[in-house]
Amino acid sequence: MIFRERLCMAWELTWPMALIDLAVVWVLHGMLDVAGETADSIWAVASFFTVSPWVVRRALHLKYGRWRVAPKLSYQHSLKVMWLLMWRTLVLSLAALLVVSLVLRAIGIGPQAFSEQSPLVNNLGLSAADALSTLVFSPLLIPAMLRKRYRGFRLELVEEVEPPAPDTRQRRPRKL
Repeated sequence: MIFRERLCMAWELTWPMALIDLAVVWVLHGMLDVAGETADSIWAVASFFTVSPWVVRRALHLKYGRWRVAPKLSYQHSLKVMWLLMWRTLVLSLAALLVVSLVLRAIGIGPQAFSEQSPLVNNLGLSAADALSTLVFSPLLIPAMLRKRYRGFRLELVEEVEPPAPDTRQRRPRKL
């Protein structure tokens, strides 16, 4: 699977969750003006067990170039694949955040430069950062996802070759 196809798969793994997450954040903090972290925590747990596995199942069911991922995933299988992608993305994101933090500190921008923001702005920023890190790091993690032997199943790339189009040209009768 070439990088472009992995990037398309990363996009399909990212945009549905990002869009749903932004909508929930907008409703919770923009419309309902919910205070505290309880609603965010409930959403995090609910999305972990419902939305994220659905996004993985949906993305891995699509065709990328001439490749399709097999087998079709059950809920439990998609939860296992989602967990692998999530924790590895989190580790890479934290490492990247450390580098960005060190660069900001080196150029003289400290935590005091960021004033206290509203929960809406803070959560929208966190959602955007999560989506961006997933989009950046997922293409690098997809080969490991495909190589891993999960308990009870293994993902495989299946090449789907289009049958050649039938010859529709009219043939002229031969003269004898």
